[in-house]
Parts: sequence; C-alpha cells; structure tokens
Amino acid sequence: MKTLRRYLMAQYDWTGLSRRICRSPGWEIGALSFVAALVLALIVLYHLYIVHLDIAFFRSTSMGLEHMFGRISYFTVAVFLISAGFIASHVARMISLTMRHGPNAAIPLKFYLAEAKTMFLQTVTQKQILKCPATIHRRRWMMHWFLAFGCSLMFVIKFFFLRWFQTDKIFPVYNPQRWLGYMAAAFLVLGSLDILIGRARKHGPVYKEFGLRDAVLPVLLLLTALSGMAVHVLRYAGLGLGAHYCYAVHLMIAVPMLLVEVPFGGSSHMLYRPLALYFAAVKERALGAEMTLEEKTA
Repeated sequence: MKTLRRYLMAQYDWTGLSRRICRSPGWEIGALSFVAALVLALIVLYHLYIVHLDIAFFRSTSMGLEHMFGRISYFTVAVFLISAGFIASHVARMISLTMRHGPNAAIPLKFYLAEAKTMFLQTVTQKQILKCPATIHRRRWMMHWFLAFGCSLMFVIKFFFLRWFQTDKIFPVYNPQRWLGYMAAAFLVLGSLDILIGRARKHGPVYKEFGLRDAVLPVLLLLTALSGMAVHVLRYAGLGLGAHYCYAVHLMIAVPMLLVEVPFGGSSHMLYRPLALYFAAVKERALGAEMTLEEKTA
C-alpha cells in the first residue's frame, strides 16, 4: 500500500520532485535543507537591508519582534499560496488521469455535486482507519484525528488570523488568543509524538516498516510546535533577543515543511486519499444511474 501510494504521488506531481523524494531520502533532506537555508538568508537580508539593523543588534540587543509583524503576514500568505498552488496543480492532474479518460470523461456534474459529502466526511472523520476492529487502530485513528485537527487549526490561525497572533502584546492567560494556540500546539505535539513512539517501538503491523521518510513529517510537525512554543515562552518571559532567534529557527522549520513536505512529500496523501474515495463514489453513483437507466429502457 505504501509503495502504491508513493507511486501515485509521483504520477500526480508534474514537477518530478515527488518522484525524486520518494526514491531518495537524500533528495528530501536536501530539498528541506535548501529551503531552510534560503529562509535564513532572507531573514538576514531583511534585517540588514530592509530594517537597516546593525550587525551588533544580533549579538546583545534585546529586541522585540514588532519590526517583522507587518511584512511577515504577507510572507506567510505567500508561502501558503505557493504550497496551495502546487497542490491544486497536482489535484488537477489527478482529476485528468482518473476522471477525464474513457467512460469517466462523460460523468455529469450532478454526480460530482451529489457525492461532495463523501469527500467532506472522509476529510473530517478519516473513518477508513476505523474499518479495522483492532484496538490499536482505534487509538491510531484518535491520534491521527488530533494531529489533523491541530494542523487544520494552525492553518486557520496562520492564514486568517495571523495579525491577531503575531503581536508583541501580552494577553492574559484566559484570552482565547492564547488558548487556541495552546490547543493547536498540544494536538500537534501529541499526535506527532504518538506516531514517532509507535513507530520506534513497532507497535502493531502498521509500524513494523519504519524508515527515514516515515519520520520526516511527524518530526517537522513536532519541531514546528516546540519552536513556536519556545518563542511564546521567551516572549512572555521578556527575553526578546532569544525569542527573535527562536522565531528564525521556527521559520526555518515551518516554511520548508509547507513548501516541500506538504505538496511533494508523504503528507500529500492526506489530500489524495479523500479525493480518491470521492472519485470512487462518483464513479459508483454514475454506474448505478447508468444501470438503472438500462433496466428502464430494457
């Protein structure tokens, strides 16, 4: 199943990067490292030539993050849009390969609309995991759902409410701004740790095959959450310079994950899987309607 999933990922990606990443862990680590180095270069150039900070500020000056909050919003949106653009192009190719050839090319739009609920339910519930009655799979479903919910919540926060969260303002502990961030971070940490611990201990057949590729996404999610939490703690502790450096590390982890791992790595199956089930349901409904029509005209 894992081999088939990687093969299909490579087919849907027109750039060829998924194919290289699936074949070689070195390509995956190299691509992530390249984007991380690019982010670091952009951070340094921004501070030196846009903000015009002297190099001495990076050594001893306790500075806040307010000089980044304006432009970082546009940078964050750009990163999300670039990743979304690649994903959309891969989905378009998936549709072309699976639903635009042979008898599937003539399926009316009404069947796609009628089965839209299938994709929504599969995306939200991920109930396919529950088809296995084993207890380990029910626990795995719960942790997988927590991780997916944490990722979705963090996306909503970063894309739609970034200016509310990216601020030097100190909010009281009961403010929803803090608790939403805590909830997203907790789900990311809990879900990623469960995957890594389960695979390290090889609990159940699903965790017997453990390799570098399987660890990349949960490690990136865990490091993203932990580095973001560290920025939060340092900022509330009044350690501005430490928060500044930690924020740079946070960007060097999160941006490569969004630009490389999400559209080209193993995490793209989170989108392809509900889409595949959706397309299968559309085909089944169209076939059922065709058989009914044949019976009526017979």
